[in-house]
Amino acid sequence: MSGLPPLLRKLLVLLLFLVLQAGAVVLLIHNSYFQQNVILKEVRSWQTRWWERRSSWTAFTTLKTVNEELALENNRLLEELARLSALENELNALMEKAEDSSGRFTFIPARVIRNSVTRQHNHIVIDKGSSDGIQPDMGVISAGGIVGVVANVSEHYALIISLLNTDQRFTGELKKTGSFGTLRWDGVNYRRVLLSEIPQHIEVTPGDTVISSHFSLIFPPGIPIGSVQSGSLKRGTFLELEVELFSDFKTLRYVNVVSHDGIREYQGLIETEPEESP
Repeated sequence: MSGLPPLLRKLLVLLLFLVLQAGAVVLLIHNSYFQQNVILKEVRSWQTRWWERRSSWTAFTTLKTVNEELALENNRLLEELARLSALENELNALMEKAEDSSGRFTFIPARVIRNSVTRQHNHIVIDKGSSDGIQPDMGVISAGGIVGVVANVSEHYALIISLLNTDQRFTGELKKTGSFGTLRWDGVNYRRVLLSEIPQHIEVTPGDTVISSHFSLIFPPGIPIGSVQSGSLKRGTFLELEVELFSDFKTLRYVNVVSHDGIREYQGLIETEPEESP
């Protein structure tokens, strides 16, 4: 080694020292049970600390992700609550206007006790009946718009034909233009209905509001129903619009039954209308 450069000699000496030290430690551990326990205890302690730190970091990152998801969901729910609150305020104002303007519309609050949205012919049951003044053919509304029409009543309950019924038809109106058409559910998406028979020349844009028609004695005019999402041309000259409902029928809990004191008189008059000759 005398011919080697000083720096290289020092490195070789250090390496030899480390090898001898490692060998001594191995011999010490191999021949001493006490030393084995000490070394193993230190190794296990280090492993435990490492796993604890790793678990803490994993829990931290997972909690962070969960918190972010909860924050997004909370914001979504707050926006939905604000939208429903605005709709409820608008509906209450319309109901007050309907009562004050003619005195012919009155409203009976009720609680939903049975509901369905997954069938082609959905029905709703409420906890008010004939003893509360409810009769067949009365309209039913909620904070989100039209719900359906009363079909049958008992003394304390009423069966409602839901808007989500493929046999049901209503008249809907575009708030912006006043154009009206037939509102129906196609049995596909419980959050969307179709408004058909809108003339092709009518200007319609996504987001336009659809309301209850002024040509109805079942519902007060101007009740918000939903917003236009898209449209397509049907039968050459008419538009069919896809409307997203303001009301979520899955979470429907409370409704108002609409009473109009002239509905019986009107229906009786219509029944006397002469039929056209073939």
